[in-house]
Amino acid sequence: MKLAVCLYKYFAYGGLARDFRRILEIRRDAGDEIDVYYIEWQGDPIPGFNQIPITVSGLTNHAKVRDFYNKSQPLIAAGNYDLVIGFNKMPGLDLYYAADPCYLARVRQEPSYIIKQFFGRVRFYEAWERAVFGPQSHTVSMMISSVQRKLFEQFYQTPPERLVDLPPGIDPDRVRPDDWQMQRQQFRQQLSLNADDFLLLMIGSGFKRKGADFAIEAMAALPQALREKTHLYVVGEDNAKPFEQLAQKLDVAEQTHFMGGRDDVAKWLLAADVFLHPARSENTGTVILEAMVAGLPSMVSTACGYANYVEDSNGGECIDQPEDTSAFTQQLAKMLDKSRLQQLSQNALDYAETHDLYSMPQRAADLIVELRQHKKK
Repeated sequence: MKLAVCLYKYFAYGGLARDFRRILEIRRDAGDEIDVYYIEWQGDPIPGFNQIPITVSGLTNHAKVRDFYNKSQPLIAAGNYDLVIGFNKMPGLDLYYAADPCYLARVRQEPSYIIKQFFGRVRFYEAWERAVFGPQSHTVSMMISSVQRKLFEQFYQTPPERLVDLPPGIDPDRVRPDDWQMQRQQFRQQLSLNADDFLLLMIGSGFKRKGADFAIEAMAALPQALREKTHLYVVGEDNAKPFEQLAQKLDVAEQTHFMGGRDDVAKWLLAADVFLHPARSENTGTVILEAMVAGLPSMVSTACGYANYVEDSNGGECIDQPEDTSAFTQQLAKMLDKSRLQQLSQNALDYAETHDLYSMPQRAADLIVELRQHKKK
């Protein structure tokens, strides 16, 4: 097959980029020709992908997106493609990977929507979303969140046959290895951590959306004896300065570490004691399941699409309101007990052994073939 793939921005450390790569590498290895149209690419080229940059202009993000569409469409129309696949919402897609939440559901919750609905930006993104999910569209969407599926059905009356649920797709290299204890000890030694120190780990870019400020505030509010042996490490790319200033203000700057984007996430998962993900919003939160298969207890907000896995497995704690520092801190302090963490870890591992948390890339790659066969009929 010859596939056209549209992606606004490739960021090597992002969850969307990992999913994009793993799905399409399966099709590449099966012999498909893959042309990727994009605006921005941060990271190394992917072997076997034909990368086609689109230079865009515009004063706003939505103006740039419109320009990307206008410039890429003639190329795609002339390319004689079997399928057009999008990892962002836009008109004209055969298949869309629904990594982003429902825009209309979110914007309508804002008190200012009564005015904003007439703004060019809001009207544009509503129209782009309707082009994918509206009843007149032919686009099939790969759904990774049951919560978001319900919202798209509610706001756009999307026919259910055009929404295909995918299982999670955890990379098998996140599974706890046999020598995990040795790896854990070595990595913690590199960080100069003592055996009784607690390592709180956050992973992901977009620190405000992920709730890094909530994590810093909760750590700072811990009882002194517990706070002094607790460290927060944040792995991901973003502007850390406002959060470093917050840590300085709360007198936990020496225990708050921003490590940037990393290729050794698996080692961090083994070295940590608790995975924190007190996100303000999160479509799924794949890293929650990565922590689970590594045997790392989690504390996540219920705003995360995958928070139900933490609850169902009893592999950690769910936070309803991470902005409530007192409640968050109490839950965190209760969790920071070695015997409790050991039990939560085992619960997570037991759950991971009996549930499909890995097959999303293969299922998505199979769906590409199925959709092409359906189009040929």
